[in-house]
Amino acid sequence: MSTARKGLQTSFLIHAIVYVIVIGGLWQIHRETSADTNWSGIVAWAWGIGLAAHGAVWLMFGRGKRAPSAR
Repeated sequence: MSTARKGLQTSFLIHAIVYVIVIGGLWQIHRETSADTNWSGIVAWAWGIGLAAHGAVWLMFGRGKRAPSAR
Protein backbone atom coordinates (compact mmCIF):
# COMPACT_ATOMS: atom_id res chain seq x y z
CA MET A 1 0.00 0.00 0.00
CA SER A 2 1.41 3.37 -0.96
CA THR A 3 2.10 6.06 1.61
CA ALA A 4 -0.65 8.32 0.23
CA ARG A 5 -3.23 5.52 0.42
CA LYS A 6 -2.15 4.62 3.94
CA GLY A 7 -2.40 8.27 4.98
CA LEU A 8 -5.90 8.57 3.51
CA GLN A 9 -7.01 5.42 5.29
CA THR A 10 -5.52 6.62 8.58
CA SER A 11 -7.13 10.05 8.30
CA PHE A 12 -10.54 8.49 7.64
CA LEU A 13 -10.16 6.15 10.61
CA ILE A 14 -9.20 9.04 12.91
CA HIS A 15 -12.15 11.09 11.60
CA ALA A 16 -14.57 8.23 12.31
CA ILE A 17 -13.22 7.63 15.82
CA VAL A 18 -13.39 11.33 16.72
CA TYR A 19 -16.94 11.46 15.31
CA VAL A 20 -18.09 8.59 17.51
CA ILE A 21 -16.46 10.01 20.65
CA VAL A 22 -17.70 13.59 20.18
CA ILE A 23 -21.24 12.65 19.09
CA GLY A 24 -21.47 10.21 22.01
CA GLY A 25 -20.46 12.98 24.40
CA LEU A 26 -22.88 15.47 22.86
CA TRP A 27 -25.69 12.94 23.04
CA GLN A 28 -24.93 12.35 26.72
CA ILE A 29 -25.00 16.11 27.42
CA HIS A 30 -28.27 16.41 25.51
CA ARG A 31 -29.79 13.53 27.45
CA GLU A 32 -28.80 14.98 30.82
CA THR A 33 -30.01 18.50 30.05
CA SER A 34 -33.39 17.33 28.71
CA ALA A 35 -33.44 19.91 25.97
CA ASP A 36 -36.61 20.16 23.87
CA THR A 37 -34.73 20.34 20.59
CA ASN A 38 -32.62 17.39 19.51
CA TRP A 39 -29.56 19.52 18.76
CA SER A 40 -27.18 16.58 19.16
CA GLY A 41 -28.99 14.76 16.35
CA ILE A 42 -28.64 17.80 14.12
CA VAL A 43 -24.89 17.92 14.78
CA ALA A 44 -24.58 14.16 14.19
CA TRP A 45 -26.45 14.44 10.90
CA ALA A 46 -24.45 17.40 9.61
CA TRP A 47 -21.08 16.00 10.65
CA GLY A 48 -22.15 12.59 9.33
CA ILE A 49 -22.48 14.10 5.85
CA GLY A 50 -18.86 15.25 6.06
CA LEU A 51 -17.77 11.85 7.34
CA ALA A 52 -19.62 10.14 4.48
CA ALA A 53 -17.90 12.43 1.98
CA HIS A 54 -14.53 11.60 3.54
CA GLY A 55 -15.39 7.91 3.28
CA ALA A 56 -16.38 8.30 -0.37
CA VAL A 57 -13.02 9.93 -1.14
CA TRP A 58 -11.23 7.09 0.63
CA LEU A 59 -13.22 4.49 -1.33
CA MET A 60 -12.58 6.20 -4.66
CA PHE A 61 -8.92 7.09 -4.26
CA GLY A 62 -7.58 5.15 -1.30
CA ARG A 63 -8.64 1.64 -2.20
CA GLY A 64 -7.36 1.45 -5.74
CA LYS A 65 -6.21 -1.81 -7.26
CA ARG A 66 -2.89 -3.14 -6.19
CA ALA A 67 -0.11 -2.97 -8.69
CA PRO A 68 0.73 -6.35 -10.19
CA SER A 69 3.68 -7.99 -8.52
CA ALA A 70 6.90 -8.24 -10.49
CA ARG A 71 7.93 -11.79 -11.31
